[in-house]
Amino acid sequence: MKKIRVTVPEDIWRMMKNDIDEFGINNNKLCNYILTELKYNKNLDVDKLLEPLGRPLKRIIQFDLNVSNKEIYFDILKENGVDVEAEYFRELFGLYCSKFKYQRELFIFRDKVKDIVDAVREKRKLKLKYLGKVVTVEPYFIKREEQGDENFLFAYNEEQKSYMNYKLKELEIVSILDEKIRGKDKKYIENVRKNFDPFLGNGNIVKVRLTKIGEGLLKSLTAYRPKLLKNEGSVWYFEAANENAKLYFRQFSKEAEILEPALLRREIAEEYRQVLELYK
Repeated sequence: MKKIRVTVPEDIWRMMKNDIDEFGINNNKLCNYILTELKYNKNLDVDKLLEPLGRPLKRIIQFDLNVSNKEIYFDILKENGVDVEAEYFRELFGLYCSKFKYQRELFIFRDKVKDIVDAVREKRKLKLKYLGKVVTVEPYFIKREEQGDENFLFAYNEEQKSYMNYKLKELEIVSILDEKIRGKDKKYIENVRKNFDPFLGNGNIVKVRLTKIGEGLLKSLTAYRPKLLKNEGSVWYFEAANENAKLYFRQFSKEAEILEPALLRREIAEEYRQVLELYK
């Protein structure tokens, strides 16, 4: 039996690991299936599977060239040997859509990412505008939550004197400051990098009672799933910030009962009380 050993980027490793968990298959089956199906044809055209159900829906994309692209448009066509313009744009849009969502986000906000990377490399502070507030932070890294598809900036907020995560798509770079980063708890920062949690649970234990249906939902709802510590029968223990737990377990409705912390239980109960009022 020949053993294959391949080094891949961490994001690819985590994506495949998530598929193994979510689709209920093992590592060998997934890797061999990919090899079997794509060994001679690296085109993953799954849309053809649905053709017997009728022609796939098609929509038109229409846009105006901006000034800079309009000036060099014919040169673009010539340099790329384009005979049919529509085919050329289908290929471009297909290439863009073939990337994971978090990769597309990095692509769209490339200038923002570059400013953050420059600040981290030069160990300089950033002034950000986030959710309407201007804050000064010490930036450390951009990271994707392993089961999600959004990018976050991990940084130290000087005003609140605490470490925080900022969604890349929602932050605005006001300026890169000349003030240097003094450096904080390097061991803690590296631990966050290796075990990234966008909500920074930091040891907050959430105790939840799940029904059998709830246990099934736990396996299928993987986006921003809290870190599982253990379970004792129908009671499950997670490490998560209260906000993360609320965001995640709202999807479970009556299939999940928050037992602890008491504050989180009261907040969830109040949310359901307000929802009940809407339906009276």
